[in-house]
Amino acid sequence: MCAIAAVTDVRAFRIPNWLTFSGIVAGLVLNPLLLGIARGGAGFKIGLVSAIAGALLLLVVFGILGAVRFVGMGDVKLMTAVGALLGFPWAMWALAYVAIAGGVLAVIYALVRGSLGKVLGNIGRVTRGVVKREKRDVELHRIPYALAILVGASWAAAIKYFPALRIP
Repeated sequence: MCAIAAVTDVRAFRIPNWLTFSGIVAGLVLNPLLLGIARGGAGFKIGLVSAIAGALLLLVVFGILGAVRFVGMGDVKLMTAVGALLGFPWAMWALAYVAIAGGVLAVIYALVRGSLGKVLGNIGRVTRGVVKREKRDVELHRIPYALAILVGASWAAAIKYFPALRIP
């Protein structure tokens, strides 16, 4: 799901709703179903709560970022699907790893475009505006954040099975 989203985001800066909503539904169905098969009735409940908690966590965090236009709403829906699919607590790891991957991606894009100085200046203006509670005009640079979500979510999924990959 994240790979398809990354391709469409790179090509058109758009993530289709059918993809994100089907990911949310898949997470809410598969987590309870698979844990229910593995652990019985209690596993079903644990899987459902885990999927809902993961989806809500990433919806709230990325919803705030989407509300201030730091990320697009497609990214918000994609991260909600990631939360539903990974469940809690792996959704927290996805959040951390997506943030790391997003920072690296932003620096790479700024370097490739020759605008690293401008981006760093914008960060300084935004920071000063928050500290002094002033509104600052900044030029935002768009990046296909689904690439960062692909890397971060894959990393979080991998640590579920290979804990040695976790960054402490």
